[in-house]
Amino acid sequence: MDTPDLPKILVEIENLRQEITRLKQANSDLEIAKEAISAHGDTLVADLQASYQKLEIEIAERMRAETALKSLLEITSRDKSDLQTMLELTAEHGDYLERVLQQEVNTAKTIATIDELTQIPNRRRFEEYISQEWACMLRQKTSIAFLFCDVDYFKLYNDYYGHLSGDVCLKQVAQAIAKSLHRPCDLVARYGGEEFAVILPNTNAHGAIKIAETIHNKIATLKIPHLPSDINDYITLSIGISATVPLLATTPVNFINCVDLALYQAKEQGRNCYVFKSYDSVANM
Repeated sequence: MDTPDLPKILVEIENLRQEITRLKQANSDLEIAKEAISAHGDTLVADLQASYQKLEIEIAERMRAETALKSLLEITSRDKSDLQTMLELTAEHGDYLERVLQQEVNTAKTIATIDELTQIPNRRRFEEYISQEWACMLRQKTSIAFLFCDVDYFKLYNDYYGHLSGDVCLKQVAQAIAKSLHRPCDLVARYGGEEFAVILPNTNAHGAIKIAETIHNKIATLKIPHLPSDINDYITLSIGISATVPLLATTPVNFINCVDLALYQAKEQGRNCYVFKSYDSVANM
């Protein structure tokens, strides 16, 4: 009969003793846990419910975000498709679109430089053109002429016949002056009220006076009644004239002032006439 191995038995006894100790400790921890759950059960349940609600909110927000992202992707896809279509149309009809755009730009420029009532160039266009032609005549060392035309006693005309008739009168006068000019470079503009400005590039004093006489004749043939006038039964004009070869020391502004002074002298001399004033003599004063 074999003798039992004592050391081995002692080891097993020690293992059993340690297992019993561990089980007792686990049982003690379980009892503590049970007591804690019993004492704080409501708090734990509330915490679990709060965590669950928070989780539900996070899930809902994530779903909304995913839905919004999906919608954005769809919109972006459509926009990309629309942009591609626009690019294709632009490439296919680019020349046509450019012509249409240029026409619109030209129309806008025309509207901005045309007097609405008389349909001739306005003061803005006049100022642009006289500066342009002054610089051109300065380079070419060529004479430029300028006329101011003013309808005589126009305020009396408006008071007597009414403003609607006054508008019709101004339209007729504007067209008569325009028909007195024969070159594309000549320009008549409504300067303001009943005053009209005429720019004559490459024109000397003699040529400017001839144009003034032509304008007077055209106005006379209109025979627009003007009973309140102190000088004539029909509409008449007073005209100031000057001509010069621009120099570096001279400016269009001074030239305009010279012609304005000539117009004033024409009115002082009884109206329905023209006065030529030498710009060179004024500039050297």
